[in-house]
Amino acid sequence: MEELQQLTEDLSERAAKPGSRPGSLKRKAAQYLGKGAGEKLSKTDLKRLRAKANKMKKSTKKAERDRGIQLARQVSFAFNMRD
Repeated sequence: MEELQQLTEDLSERAAKPGSRPGSLKRKAAQYLGKGAGEKLSKTDLKRLRAKANKMKKSTKKAERDRGIQLARQVSFAFNMRD
């Protein structure tokens, strides 16, 4: 029981790195554009991701279409929240 409490404390103390979540936009940018997962996304990067998402949305494979729709939503949100 004490080991379990120690593990939960260790995990809660660990700081999250930028782009560390599996579905984060920064991680997807790293995958599709070859950028580092912790780098800030520029306006050009968002435009490239939007183009990639639009291309994926036209795919004949359902799984890729669904990923394209999700990516397009995330890019649209990030684009609207830019300063």
